[in-house]
Amino acid sequence: MAGLEVSSKTHVCFRCGDAFGRKKGNFHVSYSALYKGSGHLPYCMTCMDNMYNAYLQESRSARDVVRQMCRKLDLYWNQTMFDSVEKTNTTHSMMTSYISKINGLKYAGKCYDDTLREEGGLWIDGVVYTNAGTQVADETVEHKLTVDIDPKVIEFWGTGFSSDFYSELDRRYKGWTDGISSSDTGERAIYQQICILEATINRDSAAGKPIDKHVNALNSLLGSANLKPQQKKRDEANSGFDNTPFGVWIRRWEEPRPIPETDPELQDGNKIVKYILTWFSGHIGKMLGIKNLRSKLYEDEIERYRVEMPEYEDEDDDVLLNNIFGGDSS
Repeated sequence: MAGLEVSSKTHVCFRCGDAFGRKKGNFHVSYSALYKGSGHLPYCMTCMDNMYNAYLQESRSARDVVRQMCRKLDLYWNQTMFDSVEKTNTTHSMMTSYISKINGLKYAGKCYDDTLREEGGLWIDGVVYTNAGTQVADETVEHKLTVDIDPKVIEFWGTGFSSDFYSELDRRYKGWTDGISSSDTGERAIYQQICILEATINRDSAAGKPIDKHVNALNSLLGSANLKPQQKKRDEANSGFDNTPFGVWIRRWEEPRPIPETDPELQDGNKIVKYILTWFSGHIGKMLGIKNLRSKLYEDEIERYRVEMPEYEDEDDDVLLNNIFGGDSS
């Protein structure tokens, strides 16, 4: 097969090899210093769309795909620009519309290096940006990232995190567990996952990345572990006295804060307690033939109020009535 003959007026796509008579309308304009010699990207618009669609099938996220394309082609990535393109209805592909936006006067000449500079990540040692902009540790410099971290911490959380991320995970774990270590492997695993999700959500949110999946995962994990605020309030309201022996609660109260002596104003000055024990409990005990301290109190108290009729000998009723009422019997 004869080789492709290229004239000074022919422009060939580096990807598909197709030749075009002119660049305008076939290749995207680029003001990046990397393409300064031609002023256009070296890939035709059809190939650009094909690359975009291929990535989209893998990622299912237009945002992640556009950023990956920018990284691959040394184009400037800006979240605000992407958001404005995403909201605009257009017949062009997302990538075509985005490139048109960043070729405006405000962003002309910027490249992906400018994106990393704005994110503070261009010269981070040993950090590589994925298509979603996530920072991951390069295996060749992993030791540099964790040189100041206790090996036990790395063993607990696993490898691959930065020093700052390890510190945040440890801080969150202590917050969840009050610094008390658990011997339950399952419980530790749940708190570890919660801390990792929380830290990831904060990091991605600060970087303007979508966090819906992580938030849903965190809510699901909290729900399965009965750690949601409404669940904890419900458990505190329903448990306690129902499941805890009364004596245990007394001990919990007495140890940190013993019950003080009764206030004189609240003491049983009118003997109401004794009154109830004697005339209620004691009376019932006497009726039922129960002999105990309460029935004894009742019997003693009855004895105090018992009245016996006097006995009169050799006297008739008139004398008796006179003695009672003090009247004259005649």
